[in-house]
This record gives sequence, C-alpha cells and structure tokens, in this order.
Amino acid sequence: IGSATLVKEQKFIHRASSRGRVEDVIVSDLYRGQQLGKILVDLLVGLSQKLGCYKVSLECKDQNVQFYTQFGFKSTPGQNFMQQRFFD
Repeated sequence: IGSATLVKEQKFIHRASSRGRVEDVIVSDLYRGQQLGKILVDLLVGLSQKLGCYKVSLECKDQNVQFYTQFGFKSTPGQNFMQQRFFD
C-alpha cells in the first residue's frame, strides 16, 4: 500500500548527535488520496524527534515541494542537491 524510510545518521557535529533523513516515500496509485503519504511522513518526522535527531531532511522533486512544506520542511538558500549516478 505504502512505504517510507527514515535513515538515522550519526554525525560529528552538534555534539555528535544524529540527523534524520526521509527517503523513498511512496503510496500505491490505488490508495492515493487517502492521506497515507501524510501519515507516513508525519510518523517519520515524529520518530526523528523521538530519536533525538537535531534535524530531519529530505530530497524531493519540484512537484512535491508543496506536499512537504505542510510538515515544516523548507528549502535552504545556498544549499544544493547534487548527485552522481552510476545506474539508470
């Protein structure tokens, strides 16, 4: 029906605390429009806080920015997403 991943990364900054990263949020076409994506993201944001992460971040396509802003995610000026792909 749907899935999402929270990756918890231990960092050396912020007193060696952790950072959360939301990845791979997906809901089956048959179940879209039922708020399942919102439930998944809300749970991962809450879990990040409960785990003591100093921040939670994600990468998304332009068309999904508005969806994630409702959870408090913001674009950060001067920050860029870059990648190097090895497979299609």
